[in-house]
Amino acid sequence: MSSQYVGVGVYEDVGTCPLCDPTPAAMPTPKGALAPAASGTPAPSARSAGVLMWTFDPGAELRGRIATGANGSIYFITRDGVLHGLNSAGKETMRRDADGSSPAVLPDGTVVAMSSKSELAAIGPDGATLWRVEIGASAGPLAATDRAIYASAGADLVSVSTSGSLNWRVSVGPVTTAATTPDGVVVGTSRGAVTALASDGAVVWMFTPDGGFSGSVAYADDVVYAGSAGGGVYAIDLRTGNPIWHVNSAHAVTTGPAVAPSGTIFASSDMIYGISPDGQLRWKDPTLKPGEAGLFALGSDSVFDAATENVGAVLTGDGKYVWTSRSFGKITTAASSPSGMLYVGTSTGRIFAVR
Repeated sequence: MSSQYVGVGVYEDVGTCPLCDPTPAAMPTPKGALAPAASGTPAPSARSAGVLMWTFDPGAELRGRIATGANGSIYFITRDGVLHGLNSAGKETMRRDADGSSPAVLPDGTVVAMSSKSELAAIGPDGATLWRVEIGASAGPLAATDRAIYASAGADLVSVSTSGSLNWRVSVGPVTTAATTPDGVVVGTSRGAVTALASDGAVVWMFTPDGGFSGSVAYADDVVYAGSAGGGVYAIDLRTGNPIWHVNSAHAVTTGPAVAPSGTIFASSDMIYGISPDGQLRWKDPTLKPGEAGLFALGSDSVFDAATENVGAVLTGDGKYVWTSRSFGKITTAASSPSGMLYVGTSTGRIFAVR
């Protein structure tokens, strides 16, 4: 196994943030490693150069996913029941009590999270509650658009309007993942079916992969991508629910599929698979198998691999490694912004912002 160590340039502005590391230390750059990137905002197609911009320590482990907002802001919930908001420079802009595991961010910047075990709330930029609605016991929103917020409550999928009214509740089973579409949402239930629902809650179609659904669902250009417990990735026609193609894998899909803006589909089973939009297997790589945190599409044609053995890596659509690093520790989640910034969350709670 060969890998390229990533050189890290450090920028950390502690400002008035009470939780930031007061004495940041520069990390040495190994010989032949990547140089620190120039300052400025990269284009959406920019490829991560592996440069550390800042870190933030909330003092507790993250409960779930990191949600990204406009202008590089991020939001997450820690195990002590606190919702944190950070701006693009890593300064804390929001801190308030919250329940559930993960928030969501609406296009207008409103943050949506559970305010109690059964109550969904919308929160303004200043941390003030805009509305609350009872939805039943839930871990929080799975996906959101400028028209609706989707959450799993028991065996029900719930849709709430962005003004705080309950749109509908449909029994589809315990949903583990969701992806929004132009006219609704597609969800997956563990070892069950992939279900497409219209914006009014009507079930458009159901498709059960071989062995049942596993991994994640993703949507791009009228195609739904889903993993299979029986092995492999399915491409499904959004309009009909009919499978377009299936790329097999030796074992169940554990993480992904994740779709890059270029159309490359990344998934992990016994190894990482790179698949073209027409269903051709471009490559497979057993070197750094993703861990539980999974794969996260970023840039125009690349993916972040939160691998086992505490390794983080970025791969291109043709399977080449851009950089690898053991500097994060155990990775529990990650997210990327349209500007190309990568946010990595770890088991200690620390957030790394990498460009």
